[in-house]
Amino acid sequence: MISDLNQQLCKFFPAWEELTTAARQDDKPLYLVGGALRDLLSGKEINDLDFTCLAVDMAYWEDILLKVTTGHFITMGAEKFLTRRLVGDKITVDLAALNGPDLDSDLGRRDFTINAMAWGLHEQSFHDPYAGRKALAEGTIICVTSDNLLTDPLRVVRAVRFMLEIDGQLTTATRAAMAVAVDALNQVAKERFAIEFNHILAHHQAARGLKELASVGALQKILPPLAPLAGLEQNNFHHLDTLDHTLAVVEALDQFCQKNPLAIKPPTCADRVLLKWAALLHDTGKALTKTIDPDTGTIHFYGHERFSAHLGRETLVGFALGKEFLKRLSRLIENHLRPLLLNLNNAKEKSLRRLVFDLEGDLDLLLLHALADLEATRGRAPGPRLEALCNLSRRLREIYHLERANFIKPLISGKDLIALGLEPGPAIGIIIKLIHQKQLNGTINSPAQALAEAQLLIAEK
Repeated sequence: MISDLNQQLCKFFPAWEELTTAARQDDKPLYLVGGALRDLLSGKEINDLDFTCLAVDMAYWEDILLKVTTGHFITMGAEKFLTRRLVGDKITVDLAALNGPDLDSDLGRRDFTINAMAWGLHEQSFHDPYAGRKALAEGTIICVTSDNLLTDPLRVVRAVRFMLEIDGQLTTATRAAMAVAVDALNQVAKERFAIEFNHILAHHQAARGLKELASVGALQKILPPLAPLAGLEQNNFHHLDTLDHTLAVVEALDQFCQKNPLAIKPPTCADRVLLKWAALLHDTGKALTKTIDPDTGTIHFYGHERFSAHLGRETLVGFALGKEFLKRLSRLIENHLRPLLLNLNNAKEKSLRRLVFDLEGDLDLLLLHALADLEATRGRAPGPRLEALCNLSRRLREIYHLERANFIKPLISGKDLIALGLEPGPAIGIIIKLIHQKQLNGTINSPAQALAEAQLLIAEK
């Protein structure tokens, strides 16, 4: 095990051997802890290393790391939780003092047993006081202690994230500890939730994780507009209450983001996260808009999509996801019904084009959402509705590809070309058009690439 771990770490971190030599020669305790050790034991690649040492040795190890790597240190955290992060190297390195008088105390304060392991560089030994390696092999998420979740309630969400990452399961005791810690979730900064949720939503089994959070009440606590959806009855298009339907939509997206009958390419990771956020919040307005026809008893949710878009945006405003993200999220939610209400047989071309221009580059995401929404609606004859959606999707995507030049803006402007030294004149328009065409063809995808191409064109004149 010793030689195997050292070989793997040398592969990902070329300075590992020098760091180990320093630890052994100077007899300075240094431990590799956290996710890197967990992932190495799982056979995964790593891109960050977490080290812990004695508080009195922090300056020593900073100096050693600067000698064997490149970059500079920045300070993260505060007071006793202070961490020094080495930035500028190919791999992120965090250095923190032991949380307690010794290693056992530090490991005893950690969240789950799979994260309470350490590798001592100075002694070449593996520390596993809580049988984390066994839990990792068995795929179980076990709290080091239940009180540790109360120390940092964000660990309620992290339990689910790790469950998905190791393709494992939560123990009954872990679920019980999560349920106890739910009331303390309001102590957690919202931007910290965003990091964990983005990991969960990027996963191909996101719905499984969200269902675990919902089962202990955490999902409803973190995203309050979801709470009144539990038990909220819907019309005869639906076989599930509104919350279960919402989770079923996310579950369908887990599948359709990989392969779908609309022949839409798998979305990027960032778009996948955005799409599942939208799915999670797309029906939150139903609790505010439910009405029942007194004559027929039919349930309606008139205008719920607009309320849902507002609630979704307001709910996530403190999650530090960015203005553009919230804009796209709101647009997806507000328009999520349109593909299901349009009928290609009697829809006017003007209506189809309006939808394409309203969604622009997010058209495929909207169509995937509509497909998942339909999949999660096992009420009135879904088969014909699926066929109609597939036909509509093909036509909308045809319009998109024909018209995309009209709403995909050029990556550079005349000011950019003048800044490169080009004199004002007809050449500016010609170069912008040439680069824009390459952008539309997909051969240029960023402003930096566009500027580089502009420089070549200017040189060629």
